[in-house]
Amino acid sequence: MNAPLPFRPPGEPVPDWPAPDLYGPVQQPLSGAVELAAERGPVVYIPGAHGGFVAVRREDLPTIHAPVPAPAPVRSGVDPHAQRLAAKGVLSAGAGVGAYFAAGAAAIVVDSLVQVLIAAGVAVGVAVAAPGRRRGGDTFVTHHHVSNRWFGRSHTHIRNR
Repeated sequence: MNAPLPFRPPGEPVPDWPAPDLYGPVQQPLSGAVELAAERGPVVYIPGAHGGFVAVRREDLPTIHAPVPAPAPVRSGVDPHAQRLAAKGVLSAGAGVGAYFAAGAAAIVVDSLVQVLIAAGVAVGVAVAAPGRRRGGDTFVTHHHVSNRWFGRSHTHIRNR
């Protein structure tokens, strides 16, 4: 319901506004007599002389056959949508092959780097472990000689060279 209810002072009872009044006066049409659609047949509204629309029965209208328009010319060549779709497929295939080759090149670079690091680690290990490179003090060798005897007696001799 789009129309607002009329103003009523507070305390006054509100009538049941949306319910129709079955025994009240019947509203008459704004212009002309009531005419049933079954009596007059199908009606078409056409613009009138004074800016309004006039109801005219369909059988009273003149029948003029409108000329059939010529069909639209068909373009020759490949469909542009099909061209774009094929270009997207070629682009995605090229991107996939490029990513494959880039991953292979990255694997080669990482493998070479790992091999260089391993070779450097081995060279450092060999240089540290070389005996002729040490320049320090004397080296002492300690021998512990334990000789066990009868009844749990043991003798220990320590010699340094």
